[in-house]
Amino acid sequence: MGNAGATRRGSIFSKQDSTGDEGSTRHNKRLSSRQNTLLEEEEFPPEPPASPPPEPLTMRQKELLTETWKLLEEDIAKVGVITFVSLFETHPDVQQSFMPFKGVDLEDLKHSRQLRDHALRVMAFVQKAVARLYEPDKLETLLRDLGKKHYHYGAKQKYVDLIGPQFILAIQPSLVDQWSQETHSAWTALFLNMAYIMKGSMAAEERFKVKKTAT
Repeated sequence: MGNAGATRRGSIFSKQDSTGDEGSTRHNKRLSSRQNTLLEEEEFPPEPPASPPPEPLTMRQKELLTETWKLLEEDIAKVGVITFVSLFETHPDVQQSFMPFKGVDLEDLKHSRQLRDHALRVMAFVQKAVARLYEPDKLETLLRDLGKKHYHYGAKQKYVDLIGPQFILAIQPSLVDQWSQETHSAWTALFLNMAYIMKGSMAAEERFKVKKTAT
């Protein structure tokens, strides 16, 4: 998948190759290469510095996530619905971006079969993520694919950061005897890593779209 950085590196590389030419031909090629590079930089401005990646999960955090997920599985539909109702309550703009739930009263959503089905799909994805905690390459592939799908659904990157905190609030009542700051930190770390990879994938899709449109 192309991006601005790759385009500029290719231009610079081409300039280096042209140093074997002689006389005015070499000079003209340098000018042409430089002009092409400047045009490309105008069309595709440098990407802003990427935010630093979150700390990777520790072995202890992976153990806690695996253990607590097993305790959540029986109530996962309930957890999913609570997560989304709380999300829509605190961020009404997110609810409006979901066409099936747009304008629906929150009380009605609590009993909505459609919301329950959507919540179960999201929880199933969390389950897949937990199952791949010890296979980071597979987990990253899964997250990048999900980020790509969300981009083409029209989801905004900023919404990706919102689901984690709501999910953590929703699971606490089901884990009251096991809940601790350590458990909280483990789930926070998981969603931070998930969001980072998904947003990176969404940003890459946007850059590709811009470049494809321009060419």
